[in-house]
Amino acid sequence: MDLTSYRLERDGAERLLVLLHGWSAEQHHLAAYVPLVDPDERFTAVCPRAPHDLPDGDGASWYDRSSEADSTSYRTSLDGVAELVRAEAERTGIGPERTVIAGFSQGGFLALSTVLRSGAPRYAGVWAMCCAVRDVDGVELDLADGSGDERPALVQFGEEDEVIPPERSRAAADSMARAGWDVAARGYAMAHSQTIEMMVDAREWLASVE
Repeated sequence: MDLTSYRLERDGAERLLVLLHGWSAEQHHLAAYVPLVDPDERFTAVCPRAPHDLPDGDGASWYDRSSEADSTSYRTSLDGVAELVRAEAERTGIGPERTVIAGFSQGGFLALSTVLRSGAPRYAGVWAMCCAVRDVDGVELDLADGSGDERPALVQFGEEDEVIPPERSRAAADSMARAGWDVAARGYAMAHSQTIEMMVDAREWLASVE
C-alpha cells in the first residue's frame, strides 16, 4: 500500500515520528501539532493519509467501520504503516529503534497494534491518544511479560470521552505496563479530542525518548 504522506523534514534529525490521524481527518491534522510537541526538531515527522476517502471529501478512514473494525481493511492498513516505516528507514537511515509511532482515535488503535504486533520491530516508543488495544482477527499482539522491555509509552485520554470511554484507555495502559512498557497514562477534562495541555505533556514525553 502506497500511502500519501505529509512530511516535516528537520535537518539533522536522527529520529522519526509517524503520526496517524483519526477517522474523518487527514494527513495535515496531527502535523499541525509537530512544532509544539517537538520544538527542538529532534524528529522528522511523517503524517500519512488513511487509504479510504470518505464521501464528499470529508477526510479519510483507516478501516471499514461498518462492523466495528473490518479485519481485512484493518490488517491492510496495519501492513501499510509497517511498510511506510520500512521505506523511511531505507530513505533516511532512521530505523524502527529510533521511530515513535503515534496516533489519535482510529490512528491510535493502529499505532498500538503496530508496536505490539507479534514479530514487530523494536520501535522506540508509542504515543496513543483516545484509543485502546483492539482485538482484530488475524492480528496477534505480544503482551507477554517483559515484551515491552521498558520502552516508553504515552497513553492520553479524555475523562469525558463517550466515543472511547476512558476505562478502555486505562485498560490498555495497564496491560502494557504489565508487559514491561514504561507507561505514562494521563487523563484530561475533555471529550474525544485533543487539547493544548495534552500536547504540552506530549512535548515533555517526546523530549525524554532516546
